[in-house]
Amino acid sequence: MKRRFSVVLFLTLCAVTAGVFCVYGEDSDESKCREFLKGYGWEVEKSSDSHAQVRIPDVFDKVYENYNIIQKTSGLDLMPYCGMSGTRYTFVVTNYPVDVGEPVYANVIVINGEPVGGDIMTVSLSGFMHGLGENLP
Repeated sequence: MKRRFSVVLFLTLCAVTAGVFCVYGEDSDESKCREFLKGYGWEVEKSSDSHAQVRIPDVFDKVYENYNIIQKTSGLDLMPYCGMSGTRYTFVVTNYPVDVGEPVYANVIVINGEPVGGDIMTVSLSGFMHGLGENLP
């Protein structure tokens, strides 16, 4: 009887631990993203607006070469992550220094649980994108 209770207790603890990881694991990445952005002076809403899986290509085309130039303006570099997959989190920026007439977003790329890149952007056709270390379009 005691062994059966121990097995049931063990299985219950495993299930609870797995559930806690599923519920809070992503929030942990979001917390890291918020801290990462805060290091560049950006404040964002508490939870991400969206997130999506991303893959850094093995070889950069012109689009990724230009995007990596933006990364380098902020002291970042995606080249070491070629061929790797991760998650892109998008947050609404709450302290953009000028009113641009539309929401401003911060994207953060997380690979292996660590923020490795990102940008500040708007989505309109006349919008902008710049590095995390820059303050104006």
